[in-house]
Formats: sequence, C-alpha cells, structure tokens
Amino acid sequence: MQPPEPISAPAAATAYEVPLWRLYVIRLGALAGVISLGSDVLPALIWPDPVGRGMITSILGGLCLMALIAIRYPLKMVPILLFEFVWKLIWLLRFGLPQWSAGTGSPRLGEDLISIGLFPLVFGLVIPWGYVWRHYVKAPAERWR
Repeated sequence: MQPPEPISAPAAATAYEVPLWRLYVIRLGALAGVISLGSDVLPALIWPDPVGRGMITSILGGLCLMALIAIRYPLKMVPILLFEFVWKLIWLLRFGLPQWSAGTGSPRLGEDLISIGLFPLVFGLVIPWGYVWRHYVKAPAERWR
C-alpha cells in the first residue's frame, strides 16, 4: 500500500482553514436542502405540467443538484450559498418585511416569510464568513488579461 500523496501548500491551507465542524454544518445544510427541495421539485421534474413554464422548478432542480455537490465539496459551493443568502435577504428586506409591516401582502405572504424569509438567518449561520472574507474580499482579484 502506497502512502497518500502530500497535499500541495495552497490545497492544504484551504482544507484546514475552515474547522471540520463547520464543514459538517454546511454538509448538513446541503443535505437538508436536497431533502426539502428534492421532495418538492422531483415530482414536478418527473411529471411536468404539460403547459407549465417550469422556470422555478428548473432553478430549484438545479439548486438541488448543487446541494448534492455541496455534500462532497462544501467549500467549492460557498458561492451558491452566498447567492441563496443574498437573494433571500433582498426579498426579505425589500418585499417580505415591508408588505408584512404594511399589512398589504398576499394571502401567501405568511408562507413565503417562513419558506424564504427565515433562510437568510439559517444561511448566515452556515456560511463560513472568515473563509468568504479571505477568498472573496481580501484575496487579490484574478488577472484581467
């Protein structure tokens, strides 16, 4: 049996700069996403509405597949987590909370506040913010030419 190949310096730094427990939290969140999205979206993908446009179903199906990848590669999927965090936070601050506070929301607003508006808090706890800061804010930009 051969010894494992040594990890290169940049890969080793990335592999150990986020605590293992945080990687498991991301994996657990991804698994929850696969289960919840899969249970909602999979039937609609298997038996699509013959006249439906399918845009939301397709986007959610894509997110479900990305969540599967995040179980194996949690740090590589951080941009997907950031996308989810940002769009849901925008919805909550610009649409959900203003409609709720004004009492002008649709009958579905209460359900949307839970299914969309609760998740910025969840994603805010799951995202490894130190990693995001080091890799997406502080790190030098990739070359332009």
